[in-house]
Amino acid sequence: MSPPPTTLTEFFTLCRNDTFAGTLLYSEVPTYFAWNTSTRKFQRRKQGRAVQRHLNLYSTDALGRLYTVHPNNAECFYLRLLLINVRGPTSFQELKTVNGRVCATFREACQILNLLENDAHCDISLAHMLLIQLNHSRYVHYFPS
Repeated sequence: MSPPPTTLTEFFTLCRNDTFAGTLLYSEVPTYFAWNTSTRKFQRRKQGRAVQRHLNLYSTDALGRLYTVHPNNAECFYLRLLLINVRGPTSFQELKTVNGRVCATFREACQILNLLENDAHCDISLAHMLLIQLNHSRYVHYFPS
């Protein structure tokens, strides 16, 4: 028995079966497609603003989101990074494929696509968290509860 479809696995299916969806990032899909919880599939929106040059395609202001993943959860973190940057993937394997070469890991694919900048993004994220913590400490110092 196979696991039930998820929004991610159905995104891959949608990209395989719908030419327009194959041009989208994962986070852009909710703008044009609605998730049907009973069928566990994406369906084209039936209302909204008509998309030029695309028959029966409508857009809304719906936002898609990707859950935050800590860099310590490495492969999920790099999978998320690929989903933010790669348009129209049709499978996990395709996400790991760069210039016709299947990478061993999502991290390797990110490296080849120059999405990592030598892991500087991790340093920036940590610096940002530190800055938030320092500002919070100052706030508590000046405005104790």
